[in-house]
Amino acid sequence: MINLIKNELFKMFHRISTYIILIIAILFIIITNVIYRNYDSDTYTYMSYGEIDIDSVNEFINNYDSSVDSLEDYAYNLALLDCYSLTQDYAVDSWQYDIFMSKYLELDIEYYLEVHSDNRNEDKIDELNANMLAILQAVYNDNWKYFATSEKEYLEEEITATKEILEESNLSEADTIEYQKMLFVNSEKLELVNYRLEKDVAYGNDYLNQAISDIENNLYAIAEYYYNDDIDESEYESVVKDYHENKYILEEKIDTKDSNTLRSVLINFFSEYSFLILVFVIMLAGGIVSDEFSKGTIKNLLTVPHERASILWAKYITVLLSILFIVVFLLLGELLIGGILLGFDSLSIPAVGYNMTTGNMEVLNVFSYFFINFLANLPQIILLATLAFACSVIINSTAFAITLTFCGLIGSQIINSFAYAYEIKLLNYFVTTNWDFTVYLFGGQSPFGLSIGFSGMICLTYLIIMLLVTFIVFIHKDIKNV
Repeated sequence: MINLIKNELFKMFHRISTYIILIIAILFIIITNVIYRNYDSDTYTYMSYGEIDIDSVNEFINNYDSSVDSLEDYAYNLALLDCYSLTQDYAVDSWQYDIFMSKYLELDIEYYLEVHSDNRNEDKIDELNANMLAILQAVYNDNWKYFATSEKEYLEEEITATKEILEESNLSEADTIEYQKMLFVNSEKLELVNYRLEKDVAYGNDYLNQAISDIENNLYAIAEYYYNDDIDESEYESVVKDYHENKYILEEKIDTKDSNTLRSVLINFFSEYSFLILVFVIMLAGGIVSDEFSKGTIKNLLTVPHERASILWAKYITVLLSILFIVVFLLLGELLIGGILLGFDSLSIPAVGYNMTTGNMEVLNVFSYFFINFLANLPQIILLATLAFACSVIINSTAFAITLTFCGLIGSQIINSFAYAYEIKLLNYFVTTNWDFTVYLFGGQSPFGLSIGFSGMICLTYLIIMLLVTFIVFIHKDIKNV
C-alpha cells in the first residue's frame, strides 16, 4: 500500500497542472497580501454628514422667500454656513467636525429660529450664545473631556428619570418594555463614557474609538432582541458576539480587528484561499483514475500484484494527502510572503470570539485558531474531493468529473439558500446544509437549526455511500476494451 501511495504521489508531482496551480497560488498570495496591506481599515468615522455643499447653502440663503420657504429651512442653512466656517481647519472624520455638525449645529439652528421669531426671547438667545461659546472654547482648547462630562451628566439624568418612571405601577407592559430598553441603552452608554474618562481615551479615529462606536451602534439592536421573543437567532448571535468582542478590545487594549496584518490574513485564510484549495484537490481527484483510463495505463496498473481495492485506496489516500499538501503549501507561502509584506508582529495578537453557549470569550493564538478552522472546513473539502474522485471512477472522464463537482459546489449555494429562506426541512438531510462546520465555532449555531452531531452523521453517511459506490464500480469495471 505504501509503495502504491508513493507511486501516486510521484505521478502527482510530475503533472504540469500541479505546478501551474502552485505558481498561480503564489501569485494569488502576493496579490492577496498587497490588497491587505493597502486595505483602508474601517477606522472610526464620527459622522455621516459628509462635507457641506456651501454653494447650495448660499444659494438657498440668498434666494430665501419667507412666503415660500420655511423658517426652519432658513435657520438650518444659516447654521450650516456658520458650521462651514468653523470646520475649515478640521478633517471631516475628526471629532471636532462632529461636534460642530451635531451639538453646535443643533444649538445654532435653535438660535436662528429664536432670532427670527416674531416673539424673541432674549434670555433664551443669551443662553444659547453662552452654550455655543462654551463649545467653541472646548474645541479650540482641545478639551474633549468637556463633551464627555456633559454627556455623562445628561445620561445620568436620563437614567434617573427612566428609573422613576419604571417605578410607577400604572405603566402598560409595552411601555415598561420600551423604558427598560431605554434604561439598558443609556446605562451601557454611561459605562462607555466612564471608560473614556477613566482610561483617558480622547476622541479620535483609533481602534479604541472604533470599538466604542461599534458597541454604541449595537446597543439598540441588542435591546430590541433582548426584549423581543420573536427574534432572528443568527442576527442576534452576530450582534451579541460583536458586542462582547469589542468589550474585550476595550478591556485588554488590543486591536483584534486590524485588517492590515498577517494575523488578519491567517484568520481569514480559508475565506481567501478555499477556492484555490478546492481547484487543486478537485482537479487531482477528478483525474486520478479517469486519466489512467484515457491513457490506457490502467491495464498496466491492474497487472501488478495488488488488489483493485488496494489500488483505489492508494489513489484516494493520495487525494486526501493532497489536501494537507496544498493547505501547508499555502500556509507557508502566506507566512513567507505575508511576513515580508505585512510583518510578523501581529502574530502575537490572539484570535478572539465570544462563545454563545458558555457566555465566555474564547482566546486562542493564531495558529490554534487556524488549525481549528482547518478542521471545521475539512468536511466540505473531503466531500467535494470524494465526489470528484467518484465521478472520475464512474464516468471515466476527467473533464466531466471536475465540471460536475464544481456544478455541485455552485448548486449547493442555491440549495442552502432555499433551505434557509423557505425552511424546507427535507433539505436538512442534504449534505450541503451540513458540511460547513465553521458555523459551530465559538458556540455558534447552524442557520438551519441543526446540531454538530447531526451534521457529522449526515456528512459521514454521504461519504460512506460515495466510497461504497466508487469501490463497487471500480472492482467490477471491465477494462478489456480500454
